[in-house]
Amino acid sequence: MLSYHMPLPGPWEFRFDDQSDWTPITVPGCWEDAGFPKDRAGPAWYRTTFVLPQELAGRRLFLRFGAVSYHCEAFIARDSGEMRSIGTHTGMWDTFDLALGDAAAAGECVTLLVRVEKPASLTGGPESPSQPGRFPLRETLAGFLPYVWGHSHGGIWQEVALVAAGGTRFLDAWVRGSADGYVFVEAELDGPARVMLELYRPDGGFILSAEEDAVREDTPTGERYMLRMNGPIPDPRPWSPADPALYRAVLRAGHDDRVELRFGLRSFEADGTMLRLNDKPIYPRMILSWGWRWETFAPNPGVERVRVDFERLKRLGYNGIKCCLWFPPQYYFDLADEMGMLVWVELPMWLPRVTDHFRQQVYVEYERLIRQARRHPSVVIYSLGCELGKDVGADILGSLYAMTRSMCGEALVRDNSGSGEAYGGLLNEFAQYYDYHFYADLHFFRGLLDAFTPRWRGAHPWLFGEYCDYDTFRDLRRYRNVDGSRPWWLSADETINPTGARWMNEAPFLEERLRAQGLWERSAELEAISYAHGLLHRKWTVELTRAYREISGYVITGEADTPISSAGMWDATGALKYDPTEFRRFNGDLVALIGWDRRRDWVRGGDRVAWWDVWSYTAGALVRPHLIASHYGAESGPARAVWSIAFDDRPPFASGEVTTDRDLMPGEVREIGVAEFTAPDVSAPLRATLQVTLSVGAQQTENAWSLWFFPADFWASVQHVALYDPIGRLRDLARLAPQAVEVLHGDLRGDAGARINLRGSTFVVVASAWTRALSAYTRSGGRVVLIQDGDGPPGPVATAAMPFWREALRLCEPHPAWGDFPHDGWAGLQFFGCATDHALDTQPLGGLSRPILRRIDTRTAAVHDYAAELTWGDGRVIVSTLRLYGGAGEQPSGIARNTAAAYLLLCWVRYLQG
Repeated sequence: MLSYHMPLPGPWEFRFDDQSDWTPITVPGCWEDAGFPKDRAGPAWYRTTFVLPQELAGRRLFLRFGAVSYHCEAFIARDSGEMRSIGTHTGMWDTFDLALGDAAAAGECVTLLVRVEKPASLTGGPESPSQPGRFPLRETLAGFLPYVWGHSHGGIWQEVALVAAGGTRFLDAWVRGSADGYVFVEAELDGPARVMLELYRPDGGFILSAEEDAVREDTPTGERYMLRMNGPIPDPRPWSPADPALYRAVLRAGHDDRVELRFGLRSFEADGTMLRLNDKPIYPRMILSWGWRWETFAPNPGVERVRVDFERLKRLGYNGIKCCLWFPPQYYFDLADEMGMLVWVELPMWLPRVTDHFRQQVYVEYERLIRQARRHPSVVIYSLGCELGKDVGADILGSLYAMTRSMCGEALVRDNSGSGEAYGGLLNEFAQYYDYHFYADLHFFRGLLDAFTPRWRGAHPWLFGEYCDYDTFRDLRRYRNVDGSRPWWLSADETINPTGARWMNEAPFLEERLRAQGLWERSAELEAISYAHGLLHRKWTVELTRAYREISGYVITGEADTPISSAGMWDATGALKYDPTEFRRFNGDLVALIGWDRRRDWVRGGDRVAWWDVWSYTAGALVRPHLIASHYGAESGPARAVWSIAFDDRPPFASGEVTTDRDLMPGEVREIGVAEFTAPDVSAPLRATLQVTLSVGAQQTENAWSLWFFPADFWASVQHVALYDPIGRLRDLARLAPQAVEVLHGDLRGDAGARINLRGSTFVVVASAWTRALSAYTRSGGRVVLIQDGDGPPGPVATAAMPFWREALRLCEPHPAWGDFPHDGWAGLQFFGCATDHALDTQPLGGLSRPILRRIDTRTAAVHDYAAELTWGDGRVIVSTLRLYGGAGEQPSGIARNTAAAYLLLCWVRYLQG
């Protein structure tokens, strides 16, 4: 803090350059929040009048702007009518000072005018033409926010204050300390001074004082006076998320200027693949924040709102936050320091167009931002941009990386979050850690991890700079303003909600689409189901991540719902979607995991991985979940896991306890033991819950998983099943149902010499391809289950490629074809083995189609089916794109190993036979 600081709060006055009337406006704030057009870049004028206090006579006066978007020039107008420019600034994120000089004197009443221009947005997506404006969006460091709601925020969006100094003032000051109590002080002044330093403990107690002369140095920006001091302090108390202890330093430049800074004693380093904070293992569990705020447009919601958000994130198990392509106000960093939240600063380079203006600005702005961020012990990681392609080369990234490394202390740095390998950018990277952005369907995620595991590459930490999103369904009936109107982002009126830089603007059309599908009144049900999906998706992905020793931390997408995404931890009303206790089970320092035995097959002359349905078992099967600890807590000692498994509302049918024979140390991922039992005898499918309580020393956690149990040999008693498998997808069904009769084209047509007469019988044909013969057989009254491959031969229904687990909810509609197959109205991990990347477009069929398993896109409200019953002439067919035969990613190899999928097929057959 400064020795003199007088805020100049609103209301100010505002008008665009081509207007004559002034309108009141809030400062700090942005003009979009005041109701002015979102797609207008300016120029715009701000005006306020104030008196320069007489007590400041003889001191140098400055106006300190917290941040202005994007370019501004400030003027002082005096009562005499004289108006003088006091300076310009370009860059929307950093704090800057403009000197009043002789433009005004103490005791005067003056008018401050600020002319502002923001980045000119795009007209309809990232590759569209620009709106009018001097500063096209993609030539600025505007970050990702314009792609979230369409535009950059414009105006004076942080505080403006009058500050004063004497003949010498501090231009920059940085105090940092190491975990062992060694303190480093650096300061830059604009003139000679004897600098006095005072240090205070976290409890306010005085530690020491010292003084030293600043030394003149020539810098690239001219003559400066530099101060460097260092030394130990007694009884150090290191800063950490568990104990965010903050010391205080007061620097005085004689009687001219004073700066007060808080700092922490902490070390942060990469030890091979391990991250260490104060020499102890640390596992960053961060949330991705784009800086979006419904309340303010600009990312400046105020101290109390950020405090509440940090508290909620900590309850969910997070220990950090990634500021993705934006730079927050200083109070945001201060709160992170106070509350023990790790911060990853991602500097705002995304989809840039590298012009001369961009090349010049990127170095200037990055240096300013790093100077502001490096003061905070919470800031431990930097990335220079996100998902950069080939447009940004080594000439820019190499020098930016070197500059950042030289300035940021012990924080880790890389050039491109997401990696050049994954996004077509620079391959010879500048990086201290690996960083990928995997947004994957569950069954493909392990393959990605195995392919990208560094192995023979240098031993560096491996972090997911963002990953693991899941867009939930929005019950738009809850989204109302106080006056009953809808929020602006739900408007289809382009004057209210212009698309701008967004590549999608679907929210305004969701209600119409849901009503057309008859789903609008089911919105609460669909939202609840999607929240269950979201929790499952995050749990499965994070637990697999935690099972890899090579992975050092992650950033989950994302913090809050936005106009383009509903992947937040809380929705647009601010309501949490997930129970914090449930979420912490897999998002804490200590997490209990499960793994499974490995199997192999000899296939066509060689070994292959034999995947199987680890979530589903038939009675009598041996079940062996391996109990694993991912431990990044403070305790060490033997690890003890107590486990039990039970059906709902019943006592456990198996239980046990395992303990390690040696101590589990912080930073280890290790098996504790195996919970081995025999699958119980059941007459109908039942879900059971495996519960594990894991303890290391005094630290304890719990976790739970659903497993499904099915009757033994459930296909054995089924008769009158025919298998029509011209493409060989279902060949191992015979292992489950040897009584199934294999039929050929001629059998379906009833040709002379047909081996079996299907007509007029209770036969159900299970088919892997739709042929003319099968179509004719069905039309004449046949009953068919068709497993239609989206990439294979065309079927009776058009298909569309789309993910199964991501961006959609999977709704089990009331239909007798489900039989006694276990589900709670939605598709969980019992569908892992048959998840597909194609769905059916049954909409053109109208009343000829009855849904069984639906897919509702949570971003667009588009409706498709994964399984539906069709009326086909005089016959009936259940057509499905589910991969009952598995085979994608780590899905089971064939239907014989795909226990739940095989039972689902049986239910469909029984229904058609009935």
